Amino acid sequence: MKHQNNVIIVFANQKGGVGKSTLCLLLANYLVYWKKNVCIIDTDLQQSASMQRQIDEQQFGTEPPYAIQSFSIADTATMQQLMENAQEFDGYVLFDAPGNIKDDGLAVMLAYADAIVCPYEYETKSLVSTQTFIGVLEQLRELNPQMKARLFLVPNKVDTRIGTAAEWKAWMEHERVLAQHGTVTPRAGYRIQMRRVNTYDLLDDQKHAVYDTLRFIIQSLRTPNHEQN
Repeated sequence: MKHQNNVIIVFANQKGGVGKSTLCLLLANYLVYWKKNVCIIDTDLQQSASMQRQIDEQQFGTEPPYAIQSFSIADTATMQQLMENAQEFDGYVLFDAPGNIKDDGLAVMLAYADAIVCPYEYETKSLVSTQTFIGVLEQLRELNPQMKARLFLVPNKVDTRIGTAAEWKAWMEHERVLAQHGTVTPRAGYRIQMRRVNTYDLLDDQKHAVYDTLRFIIQSLRTPNHEQN
C-alpha cells in the first residue's frame, strides 16, 4: 500500500557524466533542508552516492541526515519487492539508476516511479543520447501501461559562456524536441562547488545553482498533470 506522503523519484539517463548522481544527492540535501523525510537507493554500478556517504561519515563523524542503501537490480523479483517496500516509506525515495536502460530491473523501477529526472548537458552528443533515452522510455511505457511517471528533463551544468551562437542555436533546437516528450526544467548552473557535493549539507554556491531546478520539480509533483498543461 502506497503511503499518502510517498514520492518515488528515479534519476536516470543512459549518457554518463551528466550529473545524475550529483543531482540526486543535491535533491536529497534540499529535501532535508525543507524538513522532508528522504532516503536514497543507490543502484548505479559506480555506487557514487554510497561511496560519497562512506567518505562523509569519516569526515563529519555524526549521524547522517538520511539513509543511503546500495541495491542490485539484477533480480527482477527482488526489485519488485523493493519497489513495493519503497511505496510504504513516509517521504521521498530517490533512486540513482544505472545507465543500462534496457535492464529488466530498471523497467520495474520505472514502472513504480512518480517522476523520472533526466539530466543532460548543452552538448550535441548528450542531447542526441537523451533523445535516444526518451525513445526507449516511450517503448517501456507501451509495454508497461501502468507507468505513470512524469519525465523531467534537466539542462544541467549549464555555463552560458561556453558555445558559439551556431552551437546554441542547434542545442535549443534539440531542446525543443525534448520538450515535446517531457517537462524541461529551469537550468541548473555550473559551479565549481558541484565537485564538492556531500551527503550531509549544502554549500551556498550549490544552493544558488540548483534551487530553481529542484523547487520546480517538487512543486510540479504536487500539481496534478492536467493542471500543468
